[in-house]
Amino acid sequence: MFLTGLIFLSGIAISLVAAYFSIVGLATMFPGSMEAIIIMGSVLEVGKLVAAVWLHKNWGTAFKFLKAYLLVAVVVLSGITSMGIFGFLSKSHVEHSASVDKEQAIVAQIESKIKRENSLILRLEDKLLKLESQQGSSTDIKDETLSRLESRVTQIKEESETSLTRQRELIESYQSRLKALDEVLNSSKESGLFASNKKYKELVESQKEERGLLSTRKLESESKIQLIINKTDEDISKTRDQIDTISLQKDEVIISTDNTEAEKIRAEVESSYNKIDDLESEKFDYGAKLRALEVEIGPVKYIASVLQDWVGLQVDISEAVRIVIVVLIFVFDPLAILLLIAATITYSSMKEKELPADVKEIRNKLLEELEEYLDEGGIADHFIDRQKK
Repeated sequence: MFLTGLIFLSGIAISLVAAYFSIVGLATMFPGSMEAIIIMGSVLEVGKLVAAVWLHKNWGTAFKFLKAYLLVAVVVLSGITSMGIFGFLSKSHVEHSASVDKEQAIVAQIESKIKRENSLILRLEDKLLKLESQQGSSTDIKDETLSRLESRVTQIKEESETSLTRQRELIESYQSRLKALDEVLNSSKESGLFASNKKYKELVESQKEERGLLSTRKLESESKIQLIINKTDEDISKTRDQIDTISLQKDEVIISTDNTEAEKIRAEVESSYNKIDDLESEKFDYGAKLRALEVEIGPVKYIASVLQDWVGLQVDISEAVRIVIVVLIFVFDPLAILLLIAATITYSSMKEKELPADVKEIRNKLLEELEEYLDEGGIADHFIDRQKK
């Protein structure tokens, strides 16, 4: 009795689970009429089980059309149940795949944002490099100009010194000549106490023109020396002014560049790096969810690997899931029906063992007569009425 109850409970449990999967799967296929589908599926599931058990109990006595119809109905309803189970399990896999695809899309979107930020950083760094290069080029040009101006100052001083030296040498030569003329005059004065001054006067007269020329040239040289000094001071002053102006411009450019555009670019680069850090953290969180979802389909991946290694059948995850679902639906509903039939067979066998021997003999005799009567074309109801009379 315990075995019969266990078989019956197992069959009912599998039938209920199969019915639940089937009804939910059918309701998923036809979402517009969910309540009607649930009612229809429930009634058909009960009818299928009742028809299967009735066919087993009355297979020998039922007429052929009824048996054929009920058999076809049970098979079709089993197919519908299997189809509903397939829809239910497929829906679960599709929802899981949609979750995986959603996480993958989010991760891909985050990676795209990170890529854009990296591209922006490269552009900003290139812009900053060009700006610093331009700044360095401008600074180099100004340094070169300053160097030329400093060289010009030195050159002015050297040229001035050369000119001054030339004029000083001329003045010395003029002075030497005037000194020589003075010596000639002095020597003429020393010719004697009673000597005549006529010769002296003649010498003075003869030197007058030369002395005038030497004095004039000496004054001209002295004037040129003063002009050279003034010109040198003026040129050096102008050059120094240019040096100061260029140095000031150079400092202003460096300060302006460092405090405005360059700092703005560096701030943008730093902001992009912070965004990348946030995106990497967000990507890690979604990646953890994605890895968890992939772990859930690990057994299916293992099944796909087994099919490839043992059978040589190369399938993807979706195909492997469909294979597993097909295997399940081929054993799900048929197992429930056969367990219920097995329970009735076991129960009938137990009841038959409880019958007395004479009753079993009479029952077997009546069954043989009924079978002969039916073979001759009789009707079971007529045979039962005749036996009652």
